[in-house]
Amino acid sequence: MTPHPRNIRIKGKPQAPNRFIFGDAVDENGLEETEYLIHTAEPAFVCRLVGNDFTEFPGREQEEFASALLFDEDDNRAVYVCNRGLRLYDFTFSGELPTGARLLAVCDEAMETYERLHESYAERDVGPKPREMRVGPTQPLPPSERSRAIRELKEAVRQALSNPLSRSQFPMLLQGVLQGGDQAVFTESQLGLAAEPLARNMLVDTARDLIAFPEVMRKDGSVMEFELWALPFAFSRAQGGVWWHFPLLERLEAPLADALAVPEKAILWISPTVFTAEMLNERSCQNISHLASVMDAGCDFAPMDYDASRATFEAARKTQDPQLVLAWIPFLVERGALPMDVARQHSRRALDAVMPLVQQAIGAEMEYGEAELFAPLPWWEALRAGVQAWNRKRLGLTVAMLASRAGGLSDLEAVAEYQPELQGYEVGLKLKGRDEVLARSAWLMVPDVAPDREACWEDLCSCLREADIPLSETIVKLH
Repeated sequence: MTPHPRNIRIKGKPQAPNRFIFGDAVDENGLEETEYLIHTAEPAFVCRLVGNDFTEFPGREQEEFASALLFDEDDNRAVYVCNRGLRLYDFTFSGELPTGARLLAVCDEAMETYERLHESYAERDVGPKPREMRVGPTQPLPPSERSRAIRELKEAVRQALSNPLSRSQFPMLLQGVLQGGDQAVFTESQLGLAAEPLARNMLVDTARDLIAFPEVMRKDGSVMEFELWALPFAFSRAQGGVWWHFPLLERLEAPLADALAVPEKAILWISPTVFTAEMLNERSCQNISHLASVMDAGCDFAPMDYDASRATFEAARKTQDPQLVLAWIPFLVERGALPMDVARQHSRRALDAVMPLVQQAIGAEMEYGEAELFAPLPWWEALRAGVQAWNRKRLGLTVAMLASRAGGLSDLEAVAEYQPELQGYEVGLKLKGRDEVLARSAWLMVPDVAPDREACWEDLCSCLREADIPLSETIVKLH
């Protein structure tokens, strides 16, 4: 911006002010006892507003809203009163004077606006109203039904590869499998197709697309097409347990949409449910297929029973258990409303706009230490980018601390062991030629419907290769 010339008239902003403006004023003694109402449209006026007014008028005692415009002969002024205990007086008009009926109608509208204003204040102070929580099904099938469902799914994939009609029907069939209560059906099917790479790739890629580009059938028969994005979010905790539902995250929607230049009439919905890496791995990301339909219905998704989960968290938070947590804040965007190049261009502005709100929302439900928010990305890219950044940060800090004691990186070597319960590798660092492990760090796989262990290993090798640290793998032998 440049300095404004003193002799040039200042133009008003292109956005007109709100029709009703309420506010306080100060004088030489401090805050005045009355509020002020400014009406910016015709008839334009300023007046004082006070509460706890019990002036008698017809309709004062009725339950429904009632009001009257009275005239104070002693002070020669009009006074507006209503049975909500509010009073408007000391009207100062700008322009043509209104009739009594017109002024009464405008003041009635002002009182309606005033009530909505205080409802907004109350919502801001106590948070949004609780929404219905919907839990995804988690009921495993009996062994015989599960085996039959696995066979049918594998056969459906094979038919989709060879038959165009079957290929067009396959996504709907797979959607039903993902949204069923038994995650083993999809997992066992994709593992059983390991010898048929074309069929397995089609099965996995279709599942990823169904989650990343959900379609929701509404009651009126219309179909809404969405894209699933996420904000990777990392934080530290001194206590045990991690909570996952944060109602105040709803406040991110407007500032995030504005910062990312999402068109005004396009949908952007934030999920108040945050997913940690452990939660995603537990269900192999399959329960995310429920997210769009639940959010489109105006509800919040619960990955597990809300009350039982909260009770477990309340018990765990009483323990001292320092931990670092990696999670994702999902959000839905109407398909095509957020091009990737636009998101990259405005990512820094988006982080600056929402980080204080994220911290407020998390802090309202759970104690945390330091927090870091990453740029918004489409769902699968957000998972990959978040895990890769998190892995490198944790391993880098571990290596840096150990190198400072060992006198550099040249004497260090690493040994990695796959840990199924960790869904990743445990990396041990030691001095060359010695068996004692001096430090350990986790290297997580990217959560997925079909987690790729080989890609995780290659990423670890690449990272340590850049640091010139030799790496070997320990293979656990089961006897």
